[in-house]
Amino acid sequence: MKAFNHIGKKHLGFTMTEVLVSLVVSVTSLLALAKAQLSSLQHASNSFQYTVATVQAQNVIEQIWPRLCEVQKQPARFEDINFRASLSQYFPIGFDLVLPATYQDNMAITVTWQDGRVDTDNSVSLNASFPHLCKA
Repeated sequence: MKAFNHIGKKHLGFTMTEVLVSLVVSVTSLLALAKAQLSSLQHASNSFQYTVATVQAQNVIEQIWPRLCEVQKQPARFEDINFRASLSQYFPIGFDLVLPATYQDNMAITVTWQDGRVDTDNSVSLNASFPHLCKA
């Protein structure tokens, strides 16, 4: 015990103030990391939805190709509600298709979705260009 007598009370451990300061610094750091992780997850989710919307817009373009002659000969067919519904029948819930009012050989195919966590446009628009293959 005599070996420890030369150590004063100041050197026997941490004070309560030191512990509380280190606790505040640790908690603040962990909260900042948690906020960064949540933000990263939000953007990853929105990126996934952007990818899904891009694939769905491309699928709509691919579905128009087999019916291209039919639509080019009868452009009113493109305006038919059943034709338009068939283009988006396999869309996931929350995704909407926006088509031009009338058929054009060059047109924009737009897919939108709702995501309240991210303040962006939440839409993808692909420009479709179809060659005029069939005569009316």
